[in-house]
Amino acid sequence: LRSEDEVRDMLEREENLITEILNELIGDLQVPLPNVDAEYQPPDLLFPAHLIGLCVIKMFQYNLARRIDRLLMSAIAKVQKKTAAFESDYTSAFWLSNVFELLSIIKTSMTEHQSSTHEYADSERAMNDGMQYLETLLSDIYFGWIKDLQKRFGKLIIPGVVESEALPGFTASDSGFFNRLMGTGPRESTVKIENVLSFFNHIWRTMEFYYVDRAIMRQIMSELLCNIGVTAFNNIIMRRNFCSWKRGMQIQYNLTRIEEWCKTHAVADATRNLDRLLQLVKLLQLQKATDQDIDIMFEVCDLLNPGQIKKLLSIYAVSDYENPIVGLVMNEVTKRAMPSEKVDKILLDTNDLNDQVLYLTARKVPAIETYIPPEYGMPRIRALVDSQTDMAYDDDDDEDDLEDDVDADNVVPADYSDYATYGQLKHQV
Repeated sequence: LRSEDEVRDMLEREENLITEILNELIGDLQVPLPNVDAEYQPPDLLFPAHLIGLCVIKMFQYNLARRIDRLLMSAIAKVQKKTAAFESDYTSAFWLSNVFELLSIIKTSMTEHQSSTHEYADSERAMNDGMQYLETLLSDIYFGWIKDLQKRFGKLIIPGVVESEALPGFTASDSGFFNRLMGTGPRESTVKIENVLSFFNHIWRTMEFYYVDRAIMRQIMSELLCNIGVTAFNNIIMRRNFCSWKRGMQIQYNLTRIEEWCKTHAVADATRNLDRLLQLVKLLQLQKATDQDIDIMFEVCDLLNPGQIKKLLSIYAVSDYENPIVGLVMNEVTKRAMPSEKVDKILLDTNDLNDQVLYLTARKVPAIETYIPPEYGMPRIRALVDSQTDMAYDDDDDEDDLEDDVDADNVVPADYSDYATYGQLKHQV
């Protein structure tokens, strides 16, 4: 492709160009896997978004509205099919990142495009429609992956956060009277708080490797913490064997480990999803013998409603070394709970795990990377990339000739520092 006319002709008429994108760039693409022996840069992992974005923007420059529609709708459908099964965290993270990048590329190009005529009306409509469909695809991948993560992670919450006893010297003897009488106890779970943190590390490193947008990374971790907050809270407040002082100490220690992990990974704000759970666990550790203790409970646990405080105290397992909760204390708690007893909900709403909203803003993409991994053929896309490279060099040669005409003794070599990245030319969006 040596001229703009040939470039336009390929973009407008070459059906195999779209077939090449759908098959080689999406359908048959093997997602690169994390490898400690190889260091991947953004172009190595975001090349599908940038190459599709290059084709779309060139189609827009030539006002090819129908081809924009055809390419974007076909590509979106292909990615949707590729990610629908959620068989791998790597596949989900890879395409989540690439779809967001493609959305950002198109949004950046449209933000910088200013048209004062109606000549580009159809193409602008095609680009705007494409952005809406990309947002829908991004949402589908995000929530589908979140649902899969929550399903797998949910199996770790009770044994890893509530039952795990990593704090020495505070082993909870909550196996029940019958088991203690028979000299048996519950089997120690093989799931520990370390398994919960390992799950966090796996998801975080996967998202980092595929350059998932930071805002999306923080929101995914917030979803997982919300899962902990709701699931653990509802199990503790309904199960007597979880309601003891020692059990409270163990859960507090496990939650502290989680908070430390969040601070280390700059997602400390997401721990707000644990606030009610933390207060419930704090309630297990407070004194419960006097009127003054009651005042402290209601003051410290201000996120809990009176019905929840009453429920936990009613099933609290008093240890041998603790004073029993006397009737006067329970009567006072019951009295405080009565005015709102009909409206207070004991359990946290599990819909909080399902009714989430994806908050994100497309980033500004300063340039399109034209890197193509050497193992990929894609002759038509390579021809398009090479044609843009050749034209850019021709433009620079023209500028050099102009400088020669002005001052033959002051020749300044062309500066390609703004373009040469990873051995390929970058085209300004």
